[in-house]
Amino acid sequence: MGKKYKTTEKWWLGLIILFYALYNIPGVPAYGDANGALWHGVLTILPLWIVSYGGMILLTKQRRLKKNPNMEMTGAAQEAAAKEEK
Repeated sequence: MGKKYKTTEKWWLGLIILFYALYNIPGVPAYGDANGALWHGVLTILPLWIVSYGGMILLTKQRRLKKNPNMEMTGAAQEAAAKEEK
């Protein structure tokens, strides 16, 4: 069928869902509570950001994209090659 998910991917997805759910609890923090809003941000938004980007970096290192041989030359290199052929 396809590649199975690695343990790292499962943890990453689980943490993303956890912090996203915690961020979206209705009524937390109370409306107008500035101190509560700061704590809410530190305990939910900041970890969500760290887990998102840290996980993407880690997973990119674990599963590298395959190089496409047809995409080796791009942009200016293709134009130069086309001019040389003429």
